[in-house]
Amino acid sequence: MRFPIALLVLAACGGSKAAQPDPATPGGGASTAPPVDAAASVPAKADAPAAQAPVTKLPTECADRSADLCAPPGDFVERLCAKPHQDVALFLFGKTTPFTRLYLRGKMDELGFDEEVLALRFHAQPKGGIQVGSGAGSYDVLRWDGSCSRAVDADMITKSRPPRPKTARVLWHRLDDRTQTALITSSDAVKQAHSKRGKECKGAMSGDVSAACEKADATLGSALVEYVRSGGSLPDPSVP
Repeated sequence: MRFPIALLVLAACGGSKAAQPDPATPGGGASTAPPVDAAASVPAKADAPAAQAPVTKLPTECADRSADLCAPPGDFVERLCAKPHQDVALFLFGKTTPFTRLYLRGKMDELGFDEEVLALRFHAQPKGGIQVGSGAGSYDVLRWDGSCSRAVDADMITKSRPPRPKTARVLWHRLDDRTQTALITSSDAVKQAHSKRGKECKGAMSGDVSAACEKADATLGSALVEYVRSGGSLPDPSVP
């Protein structure tokens, strides 16, 4: 008969519902479908992205390439700019580091004309927002003295290296003992400049000093810069 066969087909397509007794089946027995695992029918949730681990060593590779820049990791930048880090600045400005060098096209606040700085971050002008400055965006930068300058207008910055780039004065007294010892023993120019400064400044680090002391201090800072630019080695400083 066709009628009982149709009922059997409908029962087989009933999913997890219990099959109704088939009057044409001897004994009126009912068959049940295997139970459905509810958990298996729910798609598994994707694992949440792991949080970025804090930087525990000095960066030597680009972490941010926005606006064609090679910059250190953002977490490291925040700690770096919390206070001046003279030792770390010398490391980051080293000859072999890949980070983008920028140069001031004019004087701006404490920054001087032709001053060399290191790119830390670029802030693009938000679309549709209130225009700030020229609207070309701004940079956070690191100076040679280990301090950071934030929101430097992009129109004041160039990637073209001037013939004689200037620097913020490197401060000897901000260097740790290991770095000072390494510089004195590795560079005759630094050793002589350090000795000259000691004679002229008589141990003074700041405050009311003579013109001769000021000149000797500037000469020592210049010797440090030339040593780093020429590829001179330094002990790894502590990570901020």
